[in-house]
Parts: sequence; C-alpha cells; structure tokens
Amino acid sequence: MDSQIRRKKHFGQHFLTNPETAERIVDFLKWNGSVVEIGPGDGILTEVLLSRGQPIRVVERDFELIPALESRFENKLDIVSGDALDVMEGMPEAWGQTAVVSNLPYNIASPLTFIFCRNANRIPEMVLMFQREVADKVVSESGPLNLAVLPFFETERVMTLKPASFSPPPKVNSAVIHFVRREKFQVEPEAEYFRFCRWIFENRRKMLYKNLMRKRNNAISGIFQKLKLSQSVRVDQLSSPQLMALYREVKTNGIQL
Repeated sequence: MDSQIRRKKHFGQHFLTNPETAERIVDFLKWNGSVVEIGPGDGILTEVLLSRGQPIRVVERDFELIPALESRFENKLDIVSGDALDVMEGMPEAWGQTAVVSNLPYNIASPLTFIFCRNANRIPEMVLMFQREVADKVVSESGPLNLAVLPFFETERVMTLKPASFSPPPKVNSAVIHFVRREKFQVEPEAEYFRFCRWIFENRRKMLYKNLMRKRNNAISGIFQKLKLSQSVRVDQLSSPQLMALYREVKTNGIQL
C-alpha cells in the first residue's frame, strides 16, 4: 500500500516506516481507554494501537488516504474525515476521556498543541511526535508552547528519530514527547490564559512592564512589586512558573489582554 500513497507536502506528511519504532512509540502510552490518532497516514501506528484492544478513532484530512484505511482495518476503528484543527477544537462530549497519539503533521503541530491544552480536561495522556526544534520549545524553553503546556501536563522527551525513519525523509530530526495530565492544574485551561501565552511573547524584545503599562491599568506597578519583578525585565528572562504567577495576578486585577 505504501508505494501507492502520494505524500502531500502541503499537509506536512512524513510517514513513519519502521513497525518496531511504531511499537516503541505506542508502548509509552499507559492509558487503557479510548484513543484518538491524528493523521494516521498509512496506519502504521494505528495497527499497533488496535492490537492493544482499545477503542480507536482516527482523524484524517487527506480524503485520498481514507479508502486504504477502510480497506486495511475494515470496521475496527472510527474514521473521522476532517481537519484536525477543527475536529479537536470541537471535541464531541460523546468522546469522553480520550488519549491522543500522533505523528503530528509538521505544519499544524504548534496550533494543535494549543488545542490539546485547551481540552486538557478531556485528555489524560498524549504521545506526540514533533520536529526536534518544536519539541525543544515544548519541554525545555520559556516560550508560548512551554507556557501553554506546563500548567496542564507533565512532559518527557522519550525518543529522537532521524529523517531516515520517515517517507519522505524530512530535513530535520524528530522527537517524541510523552504528556501526562497533572492531577491539579496550575491555572485553568481557559481562553484568556492561552491569549496571554501568545500575547506575552509578541514583543519579547521590549521590557515587559512597558508592554503591560500600555493596558493603562494602575494595578500593574503593584503586581510587579508583589511578584518581585524588575520593571526592566524582558519576557525571555522569566520562567514559565513566574509567567503563570503573572497571569494569575493579571486576571485577578481584571486586566484585559
């Protein structure tokens, strides 16, 4: 089947080719309930997931791949035809608690990660593959992705894959991250928080205090004093926990971003 599938660059398609690697990736998943796979491609991860006996749902945007998936797996999984950005943003209540596994399409990996975090109440665990550079931003850097993920999931980079592991081979290495939902969220997964994650880094070269003072709120000076932040600090100089504390104060004082 693989030789008949034409990869589509605009979909960010790089299909995993080694079944043993697929088994290693799925083995990181401890959740034994239902699973959603984003972008199953030719089904190499799907086959391993099905072997575990769990209910599997796949979301595939490329309609040309769906007949091959239907033929290969018959009635063993639920295939949702659509853009994962739309499908996962509006996760149906009927799906209940569901883990997510994916070799994420490179071109939508970051916005999908934000969507997963907004739905953290519904997602107990994830095993996701990213470009190595994006994976670094998720687990180890102060930035919008790390800030979005940290309050809701504990993360661990568990694998690194070379381009030769994929067809067609990408130009960069890839990395797999294991996400486990925290028992208690450090902030609420609300729209205001994710706007804060993006807004706070928009003018990252400028002093954070001056950026916030543009909101013309008299509470900002007191917030910086309470959190013991210098008025000359830039956002890249603060850790994600410090920025979460700043968000809580911004919200408490009714500052609109």
